[in-house]
Amino acid sequence: MTKKLMRGLVPVMVLSAAAALFTGCGSKDSGADAKPAGETKETEAAGSTAASEDKGTESKGTSSKDTLIIATANETPSVTTNLHNATAGDYINQMTHEGLFTSSVDLTPQPALAESYEIVSDTEWVFKLRQGVKFHNGQEVKAADVKASLELCKESPQVSQYGDAVESVEVIDDYTVKITTNGPHSGLLTDLSHHGNAILPADLIASGHDFNKEPIGTGPYKFVAWNKGESIELEANEDYWGGAPAIKHVTWKIIPEGSSRTMALEAGEVDMIIEVESTDLSRLQDNPDIVTVNEPGTGHNWVMINNEKAPFDNVDFRRAIDAAVDKNAVVQVALNGQGSVSDSMLPECFPGVVTDGAPTYDPEKAKEYLAASGLSPADCTFSIICSDDTKLRAGQVIQSSLKENLGIDVTLESMDLATYLDKTAVGDYQAAIGGYTSSDVLAHCMGVYHSKSIDGSNKTRLNDPEIDAFIDKIKATLDPEENVKIVTELSKSLNEICPQVPLYLKNNVRAYAKGLEGFTMSPTGGMYIEDLSWSE
Repeated sequence: MTKKLMRGLVPVMVLSAAAALFTGCGSKDSGADAKPAGETKETEAAGSTAASEDKGTESKGTSSKDTLIIATANETPSVTTNLHNATAGDYINQMTHEGLFTSSVDLTPQPALAESYEIVSDTEWVFKLRQGVKFHNGQEVKAADVKASLELCKESPQVSQYGDAVESVEVIDDYTVKITTNGPHSGLLTDLSHHGNAILPADLIASGHDFNKEPIGTGPYKFVAWNKGESIELEANEDYWGGAPAIKHVTWKIIPEGSSRTMALEAGEVDMIIEVESTDLSRLQDNPDIVTVNEPGTGHNWVMINNEKAPFDNVDFRRAIDAAVDKNAVVQVALNGQGSVSDSMLPECFPGVVTDGAPTYDPEKAKEYLAASGLSPADCTFSIICSDDTKLRAGQVIQSSLKENLGIDVTLESMDLATYLDKTAVGDYQAAIGGYTSSDVLAHCMGVYHSKSIDGSNKTRLNDPEIDAFIDKIKATLDPEENVKIVTELSKSLNEICPQVPLYLKNNVRAYAKGLEGFTMSPTGGMYIEDLSWSE
């Protein structure tokens, strides 16, 4: 199935971000053979959009092999759509669920359960639903399901940022809904593409159905079983409105240790690796039976620091540790060079983001910042949580840098992803190595820095009215040039207050068995598993 792009009026900021995405996204420090993931497609302005071509109901190819085993380092904390904002969970949700829109390979929103839409005013959007689409339990998707699902997103802390702009959802008829926003919103369609806004059966939401035990969506795959700590099993949705996938059985196998994932692929025990161990990449590239993909991404990674806790509530101390970390060494040791150093508090691959005012690696300047903070190194010891091998290697470089350059002792604490997410979400930590992957700068800012996302994805717990105001202004500004100017102002302000220590933009690296066809990947690392098939 070819992913078809929506032709029609998309909020101009979204398109501008997608078009300019790779202008500044090349790897500054890596010699990797990276290439842009997808190209920007032409759009045309209109008051409404016509339906994209139907995906059809035919099966997507035939193959003698109908099983795919994917190795991943991180186990999702949940298979629901509204109780997490983890990349590991998004991989599963994108296979089992759909929203009104979905994100294409070049990050432009395209219709999914919405067939068409009309922008009635700056704050009123009317969506027509595809008719005849069935949930996995056989119920037809109706407008009431959309209303209940979007309201569920709005009230769920982990994903509420993606429902924040929605003032109300009105059912016009069984296949028509009207969304009224609380002001002009440049990223509404992008928000509607997020798994938090996936459409669920309204009656099951009302009844308190346990979607973590029995997920019910409309996606190309159905949930079969979750063997905690080991695997998640999915099967093809033969009644999928877009056509049944060629690969009928997909297993996500949890293998935390990097070299073990590599050996499993080499031995044919798994067919694909999501998190390729960076030290094994060259070996996999030399294997004629394995295909590797190495592309620049939007995933911004940093040392998260809890701004509510001392000594991290001191801006000079935050700037001191930022300037003391050798980020080039982090990229080489943690990623084997498969990424680019980041100094800005926002991903530099997005339009408007600048490094003005951000600390850079400068040990002498770091000492000056520490002196200005009034703090003694002996009083500044802290622990950094690391939830996988890559983060642990990054942590070891950071630990060495801070000891050598500032005399600060840092301990490293290993922790599984689910526990790490729970602790950091509620502020029960000092520092951790984390990251955030977004399809545009607004989604990133809302998730990482807006005070509304505290107890969710704003893990630094930054609560700054000026920063909130900048983000709200970006959301309400539809003119692309003006929007970029505001992003630049926000970027400079964040760099000055230095709420965390940016490390790198990580390449999206995948490896899979030769014979697997149809693989594509977006800059966020999103994949379209339903499009894959095995060659004869």
